[in-house]
Amino acid sequence: MKQARALLAAIPGFGDACISERLPGGVASRSYRVERGGKHFVLRVDSPEAARLGLDRRSEQEVCAAIAKAGFGPSPLFFDADRGVYLRRFLPGRAWTPADLLRAENLERLAGLLRRLHAVRPAGRAFDPLAHAVRYANQIATPKAQAMLAVVQKAHALIEPSVPVLCHNDLLAQNVLESDTLMLIDWEFAGMGDAYFDLAVVTGHHELPELLVDEFLQAYLARPVVNADRQRLQRQQDFYRSLLELWTARLSLL
Repeated sequence: MKQARALLAAIPGFGDACISERLPGGVASRSYRVERGGKHFVLRVDSPEAARLGLDRRSEQEVCAAIAKAGFGPSPLFFDADRGVYLRRFLPGRAWTPADLLRAENLERLAGLLRRLHAVRPAGRAFDPLAHAVRYANQIATPKAQAMLAVVQKAHALIEPSVPVLCHNDLLAQNVLESDTLMLIDWEFAGMGDAYFDLAVVTGHHELPELLVDEFLQAYLARPVVNADRQRLQRQQDFYRSLLELWTARLSLL
């Protein structure tokens, strides 16, 4: 925490701020709750793992500015991509759990949020999940990892090209924040990509029942679902699940 305190003190206007606690989570960084003048903030400090995972902090900085302007999150108060230091205001609220995604009304709200997100102006670099998969497999460097990569590549080959939109790309339940409004947090994988990848993470990662998947997809599309929609989502789900398996194996190196 000594390093975090020193980095915080170097941020203009935060020389008298204090770190009150370390926040849970984070594979590529550590986050801390900061207090200054009765207000609360979050300081994120990268670990070397951020570079090894191929995270692009300059792209994230651009995305964070765009989503703040569009009302999806707070503006960065300080962002040093070279040193991996990011400061924003603390967002009060409750992080969702997988149980929240089993409620149809919540899925409808999230679908509407994603529809609006995917209409935000382009920001950040292109998100290439296949490139991440290659990186993970090469870092694991085992025959099993290469076999897993082959499954990922086969699944990806079945996905038809689409017009890229701004996507979150890591829509786990805990990255949805219930506050005065519904908000998304943890934008480090965000960038221009396939809207259906976002939908696949929500539905595939949490293994939603088929009926809820249809309701979620209809709420997102704002029209009745047809088989072509289901097939497109299914291909993305298959790809995401194979990518998740490789990611889980990569975590074993930590």
